[in-house]
Amino acid sequence: MTTRVRGTETDLGPVRERFGGIDTPAALGGLFALIGALAFLSAIIAAGAGALAFQMNAIDIEGNVQEIEIAGMLLAAAIIFISALVGGWVAGRMARFDGVMNGIGAALWLLLLVAVFAALGAWVGEEYNAFQRVGLPDWFAQLDVDELTTNVIIASIVGIVALIGGAALGGAIGEAYNRKVTAALTDDRTVARTDSPRADHLGHNDNAMTDTNEKGTLE
Repeated sequence: MTTRVRGTETDLGPVRERFGGIDTPAALGGLFALIGALAFLSAIIAAGAGALAFQMNAIDIEGNVQEIEIAGMLLAAAIIFISALVGGWVAGRMARFDGVMNGIGAALWLLLLVAVFAALGAWVGEEYNAFQRVGLPDWFAQLDVDELTTNVIIASIVGIVALIGGAALGGAIGEAYNRKVTAALTDDRTVARTDSPRADHLGHNDNAMTDTNEKGTLE
């Protein structure tokens, strides 16, 4: 992989082979950033935009199925996308390479948590489904209800697609920034080596050797 910034070409292939791939700590860092952004944005929207019928889930805290409204579903998808964008960006920046892969990794970690808490709520008790109690996405639990409707299925699919799409885009943006930094650092080091006294001394020696060769040729 070669990156060009201000005329500098940086071959990151060998470095990427060594440090690229799945970075679990980076994906987990992106997961926590995603959850934090999701909780923060959800709290703000729920408190100040009641007229928009904001709905993160199709079931309420008591486990009752709510009627899905298009505006509420789209608003929830937008919040999920933005939060996933933040989480993916964090994962991409931390991983340095393969930002899309690690951004999606953060999203998959969230899906795993959603599934785990849904299973705890179904098998142990609804009070153990932490995501449902705090208003975070609870897609798998809402698919296991008696009054399952097409709107509930669509809302779940839209939320999951927004999650993965936002995380992938955020990871790509994070990795792109890292490439620019790496290329810029390489450019600065090249300039520093060119302007150093040692480089001037080497250049003077090269010129002297060239003059000597030319004199020998003339003789």
